[in-house]
Amino acid sequence: MTKTVTIHTRSSFWSSRESHDEIVVDSDDLAVEVEFQCNLLEKEGYIVQQIIPVNSGNQVAGNGGYYTESVVIVAVKKK
Repeated sequence: MTKTVTIHTRSSFWSSRESHDEIVVDSDDLAVEVEFQCNLLEKEGYIVQQIIPVNSGNQVAGNGGYYTESVVIVAVKKK
């Protein structure tokens, strides 16, 4: 049996939309949440197989930036 968990990153815009959005992902917060979810899956009898980043982007006035919007954790039940 396979189980997936999605974690959305917390981010903040630190400039205005008119002057190009700049997004900062809280990587420390994301790491803590990934660790928590992986440990929880292990306690439920799963083995984590993959942690897949889901990237998103934004383009304003010809300039673009991409960031990790979320991660998907894929786990398989131990036999």
